[in-house]
Amino acid sequence: MSAKDLHPRARTAWSAEDNEQVFALASFYAEFAPRDDQADCVDSIYILKDRGRLTESRMSFASPLKELTFVFREDGPGGRVVFSEPSLDHRRKGRAFVGWIVGVKFKPNWSGSPSVDDPAIVACRDALARLVREGPSCFDILDTMDRTLLALSRQPRHGSIAGGAPLDTPHGRVRDLAHRVGRSVRTLQRRVRTSTGCPPKRFLAMQRFRRSVYEIAAGGDDLSAIASDLGFSDQAHLTREFRRHAGVTPGAFRQAWCRPRAQAVRFLQDAGRSTRLMMAVWPLETTTEAG
Repeated sequence: MSAKDLHPRARTAWSAEDNEQVFALASFYAEFAPRDDQADCVDSIYILKDRGRLTESRMSFASPLKELTFVFREDGPGGRVVFSEPSLDHRRKGRAFVGWIVGVKFKPNWSGSPSVDDPAIVACRDALARLVREGPSCFDILDTMDRTLLALSRQPRHGSIAGGAPLDTPHGRVRDLAHRVGRSVRTLQRRVRTSTGCPPKRFLAMQRFRRSVYEIAAGGDDLSAIASDLGFSDQAHLTREFRRHAGVTPGAFRQAWCRPRAQAVRFLQDAGRSTRLMMAVWPLETTTEAG
């Protein structure tokens, strides 16, 4: 699921009862923060339950993040595990999805490349398959994913791109990033290409594109202001880069999202909250349906 589902509306309180209401819907998508001890390498855990409503017109955007995904189609046996490296391309996906998808987005400094046959991942797939059949709560799924991520974190990994430092800069300059992580530009170029399959300049462009998706979907600022805030030279530069990574223009993307088709809530992260929910989206027509 892409960042197109974000919306600027925010709440600071979200109870266990609210979580259960979302999980009772026929279709929803939710993103959860990782546990504190996994936040250095995990960007988010996401859960999609759909009956073709949220995924009727799906597009896969270019992404700088690795993802581990567990897919359970309603019309398919067992479950499928997919580990995705960062993607430089965009494409339109096929038919609308019916079933469950549970996944993890890893931060760029994470250096793991697990096999889908890894015992920890196989055990996670089997546990999730049982939960999906029984009708899980978000806590059931998060507990399963937390245990799997803990097991993966204990496995030996090759060195990270930049010694665990965040691979991001406000305006996507390679020299600034090299200075930030304490590496030479040449060393950074070699490590980023080895880890992500693309040179640092392209990697940072995808990082900036990812931020632009959030801002454009939110709809609060005009495109020229977003371009300036994110360090693009002008709105035309933003449009070129967005089309390169998404396959559509920023204006067309915003227009598609702003149709009255879904309710989305983005949650402020508060250390005092008992839940890790960051964002949830569901079709307006199904807010009273049970799954």
